[in-house]
Amino acid sequence: MSRKIDDKELLRLADGGTPQKDIAEQMGVSGAAISKRLKQLRSIAARPAILDTLTPQQQNFVVEIVNGKSQTAAALSAYNVGSIDSAKAIGNKLANNPAIQEAITAVMEAEGLTKGVLVKRLKDHVQGKDASVSLKAVKTGLELFDSFPAAKSLRINANVECSPVDLSKYRNR
Repeated sequence: MSRKIDDKELLRLADGGTPQKDIAEQMGVSGAAISKRLKQLRSIAARPAILDTLTPQQQNFVVEIVNGKSQTAAALSAYNVGSIDSAKAIGNKLANNPAIQEAITAVMEAEGLTKGVLVKRLKDHVQGKDASVSLKAVKTGLELFDSFPAAKSLRINANVECSPVDLSKYRNR
């Protein structure tokens, strides 16, 4: 016979320091059931509210970005797109959306990936003994601080007036 776990009571007891084994006995369920339900309840509580304002595809995009995928790869995973170019366009549009940016930050912070934590890890890699890892970490750090501006092109339309000059006297004869 399965018993329903009272979520409020479970959280009250667990947050009060009662061992899971004792909670399980008190509620008449297995320790595994208590552990599983606590994990579910805590993951729901840790879920940033801003995710609820996004569409399911946008939520998936955010999760893929936090998991380390590129904008294009995240868009491919989250949306049913027909081409890489479509995924690039969607990924770029989403990455520039303030709500998406806020959601990415909120999820990263909920997972403990604050800027401070990331900078500390980056510092550990920069100061590491493996030169290839250290160089990659330095490059990543410089990119984070926009020390590598994106490749830019400039198109200039100019009207140039020129007068022909007779250069024949300078030719070898």
